[in-house]
Amino acid sequence: MSATQPQLPLKAEPGRRFDVRAFAAKIFERHGIALKEDDPAFALVTLNELILRKLMGELLKDVDQHMTARLAEFEQTMQRVEARASKVLAQQVRESAGELKGSLQQEIGGARLQVQQMFEEIGRAYRAGALARWCAVAAVLALIVFGCGFWAGKL
Repeated sequence: MSATQPQLPLKAEPGRRFDVRAFAAKIFERHGIALKEDDPAFALVTLNELILRKLMGELLKDVDQHMTARLAEFEQTMQRVEARASKVLAQQVRESAGELKGSLQQEIGGARLQVQQMFEEIGRAYRAGALARWCAVAAVLALIVFGCGFWAGKL
């Protein structure tokens, strides 16, 4: 068909019949064959249309069944993938939690050592202060005893 030839009105809407007169006019115009509305050629066209519609309906039904089955398979595959991914993620979380627990225990151990060192330093500082107080008390008592002895010696 060239670009100058008019196209046949092949556009059909479901439930509507073709305009038989328009087809007959196009056939006469193009081929010089006159067809009437009740010509058996139109019966063949109608028969072809019915067969084509039936085959298209069956094909669409098969495609729909095939797509439904593939969609169900896809959903099952996605569920398996999700299950595997959740297992892998759970394992990774457990490993990360274990590593985090280990590092926290190390940090707590280090902090415990630092606290013990601080308590030891505080204890040493307290003992040094207590020792200084007792030395001062002893010095005062020694002076008192010396003073009492000196006074007793003068009497």
